[in-house]
Amino acid sequence: MTQRDTLVHLFAGGCGGTVGAILTCPLEVVKTRLQSSSVTLYISEVQLNTMAGASVNRVVSPGPLHCLKVILEKEGPRSLFRGLGPNLVGVAPSRAIYFAAYSNCKEKLNGVFDPDSTQVHMISAAMAGHFL
Repeated sequence: MTQRDTLVHLFAGGCGGTVGAILTCPLEVVKTRLQSSSVTLYISEVQLNTMAGASVNRVVSPGPLHCLKVILEKEGPRSLFRGLGPNLVGVAPSRAIYFAAYSNCKEKLNGVFDPDSTQVHMISAAMAGHFL
């Protein structure tokens, strides 16, 4: 594998990691909000009855769509990308190194095992993960 090939794989891995982080950022924000939400996100139905006064019928745990709706209404669409910058600082280099390491391992193992066999892919993935 030439130095140019390695640079191409580093660049491709970094781009892939960046695009993946950008696309999944809104889902990560919603997931994090649901994990850390307190009673403030819960929906309660209140019925006013002249005889019994106010009573709460049920409290329902919010789902992802409700959480997404609340975030969009109260904070706007930009809030779905909170934390993207620090995430990219970690993800882009990590994916770049992984992708390049996987390609290098695969090329070397193709000479040891049947080219592009299951063993080559599995061992290459394990070795690339080990480098990180």
